[in-house]
Amino acid sequence: MSKYEYDFDKGIKEYKKILNGGEADFIPVTTQMAEFCMAYGGYNGKEFFRDPEMFVRGSLDVQQEMGFHVPDMVWDVYSVEAEALGGNMAWFDELYPALDNTAPIIMTEKDLAAAKAPDPFKTARMPWVLEALQICKELSGYTPFVHYCSPINLAAQVMQFENLVMAMVERPAFVHKLMNFLVEEVLAPYINASFKVLPGNTIANGKDAVGSLPFITEDILAEFSVPYLLKLRKLCGGHDGVRSDNWWGDSFAEDVDKYWDIKLEVTPQYLKVQDPDCFAIGTERIREYADKRECALSFGVSTLLLQNGTEEQITKRIHEYMEVGSRGPHGKKFFLYFCSFSAQTPPENVRAAINAVHMYNRGERPYAGIVETGPGFEDVATMGGKGFMGIGVGEKEATDYKAGHTDDIFSEIYKSVMDFDEEACPRLVKKALDDGEECSEILDNGLIAPMGEIGDMFAAGELFVPEMLLAARSMKAGLEILRPILTATQEKPKGTVVMATVFGDLHDIGKNLVGMMLEGAGFKVVDLGVNTKAEDIIRTAREVDADVIGLSALLTTTMPFMKKIIETIQKDGLGVPVIIGGAPVSSDFADQVNANGYGDNAPLAVDLCKKLVLKDAA
Repeated sequence: MSKYEYDFDKGIKEYKKILNGGEADFIPVTTQMAEFCMAYGGYNGKEFFRDPEMFVRGSLDVQQEMGFHVPDMVWDVYSVEAEALGGNMAWFDELYPALDNTAPIIMTEKDLAAAKAPDPFKTARMPWVLEALQICKELSGYTPFVHYCSPINLAAQVMQFENLVMAMVERPAFVHKLMNFLVEEVLAPYINASFKVLPGNTIANGKDAVGSLPFITEDILAEFSVPYLLKLRKLCGGHDGVRSDNWWGDSFAEDVDKYWDIKLEVTPQYLKVQDPDCFAIGTERIREYADKRECALSFGVSTLLLQNGTEEQITKRIHEYMEVGSRGPHGKKFFLYFCSFSAQTPPENVRAAINAVHMYNRGERPYAGIVETGPGFEDVATMGGKGFMGIGVGEKEATDYKAGHTDDIFSEIYKSVMDFDEEACPRLVKKALDDGEECSEILDNGLIAPMGEIGDMFAAGELFVPEMLLAARSMKAGLEILRPILTATQEKPKGTVVMATVFGDLHDIGKNLVGMMLEGAGFKVVDLGVNTKAEDIIRTAREVDADVIGLSALLTTTMPFMKKIIETIQKDGLGVPVIIGGAPVSSDFADQVNANGYGDNAPLAVDLCKKLVLKDAA
């Protein structure tokens, strides 16, 4: 019988054994579910993530009721440090709060010089985090650890992702200076403060979604991510528990074993591989590597499966992960991870997931011996036209222009875009104009054509997000030379697309990529930014006589706003087709909300817009 108000003793004991290099007597499960706890408990998000006792009790109540092993204390991790640096927050009744990074916090040397290092005990919600950790220990006996925004992800928060990528190319010395400031003056003091208020704790876990493939390349990882994570560990006592365990994109690594070696360098206590990579690579392949390295292992179960799967699908996936994960000589150093339960996850799915864990640990294994992950298997979580960021679902095809031209001025412009040469592209466009080439020919054959190939390469997994951004920037530099002529001659765009991230969602990387690709394909793009309401979209669409409206969402919790916006547009009688996209969105979901189409990646979204505009013209 526990002496604490909340009893997680058994699960905590087994989890700690694994972290300390030992063997567990049963397979514990960890998770991220604060937003689910908020919704399930009927709390308002603006209060839940500001009141530390409400946050802790609200989380522990739900987790104890449902039988979880280890308390989850994961707040809006990507916001806290940036907020402490002066960032503005967006607060919602039914969602996690989020950093409103529409305006960069630090962009220049002057900004960096003026930046004030936050005091973890006084600044913004850093004290809220420290108090919540202490309350959790008082109520449960469990010593929770601080979750922090990893250095490169924090840099993306304070600069905006696209600005950061460009600065890595154009001003790498400044980016290194910024990274040192974030590690030395922000993150290390914050983590060390958590060690101070929780004596004996040596764990701090970084969250690093944007610091994962394919948001960044392996070269960026090597130069701007890993060294700063290792430096942070050194500044925080050199403890192995100062880690960053939630990288994904394993399936896009050129050499996955080498990638896992790097992950173990950053998180020495265990290797974690999450869906969709875990499913794509295959549990047996990952288990083989972990046995070779004699390391602890964790498999992460898909957020989409946990939210949308049937009880059988959820149980089957969990049992395979537990069976393969716990095989072999090092199988007792395995724990399961549920990637996330959001406010949109049905409570019955949460119960199905934790019940599947308890079933397996009791020896009830109806799917014993069934392994259905790895190459050749289709993930039920990504069926219905859903790829992984739209990568790997397309086929690389040569553009019509490239197939027949190799040695003229258009091919030189084409090559400058493919080489990400922002200086050469406008110079060559000007030369083409001076040589008497038609503006429309330069646009179609020199600028639009290579962006088609860039899109194909991205869809095939041959280029990553930073490379798409660099190509788009080169293309836009050339387009600026043509823009005055196009305006003067009243050259019509291929169509006009209004783009927006839906209300409640402040993520814009995917939307921005689609916008760049649309501009590269000759469309006029009106970007309304993030956290956009239906009335603003409708008003703008009328003002610009839009041909298509594009809606984006990264969070499962904001997907319902797509349905509300589409319903409002249809009731208003606007008559403009709406397409949707984003990491959790699928073609099945597009059908459910009566969208006119779904773009699994930027190139497919462009193709869809072309078809809709042609259909409307006919």
